[in-house]
Amino acid sequence: MASLPRRAWLTAAILTTGAAGCGTSRPVEAGFWFEKVAFRSVVLGGSLTADDLKTIEGVARAELVGAYAGLPIRITDRRDATFRVRVIQTVRDRRMRGTWNVAGEAFAVPGLGGHASVSFEFLASGAVASAPPSATRDEVLQAIGRGIGRTAAHELAHALLPQAPIHDSQDVRSYEYDSAARREQYFGEMHWALARPLLEARLSQ
Repeated sequence: MASLPRRAWLTAAILTTGAAGCGTSRPVEAGFWFEKVAFRSVVLGGSLTADDLKTIEGVARAELVGAYAGLPIRITDRRDATFRVRVIQTVRDRRMRGTWNVAGEAFAVPGLGGHASVSFEFLASGAVASAPPSATRDEVLQAIGRGIGRTAAHELAHALLPQAPIHDSQDVRSYEYDSAARREQYFGEMHWALARPLLEARLSQ
């Protein structure tokens, strides 16, 4: 079982390394989509518009696709894909009583793939809080999209590698880092640290 995060991440896994897709040369498919979400901030001048949400989703998808570029996996919008990542309004920490919010969570099921949820509210709030005073409205929207896409990449890695201790990464610019509560989640470049060779091995099976 994958190690649980210390702070912002929540991941539960019950899948062995030999997951769905093993023994086939076809690319693994991962569906990624947004449910109905909303966000309001004084920094953004009020509520997000439909165009804002479209921009955010486009940036998030590009970030996720870029994270897995070169690997035999296709990021689509299919909701019945073997692996699925959905963006929802809020993700609650199931280990805690009350309303403790987290950036995301992932689960895996033997022979059936895995699924994950990403918190729009958590990451939009984090992007706004991490933005420098000089950031334009468009830059903040881009940061929200990056934060969501990077969280999706992190949670998808947990679904694909449920037993791998990817939270051991101490590189704050890595997808594996165990907290989304950092500026690097939203601004600057990001890369894989520990998980890339593991993903290559897993997805080449």
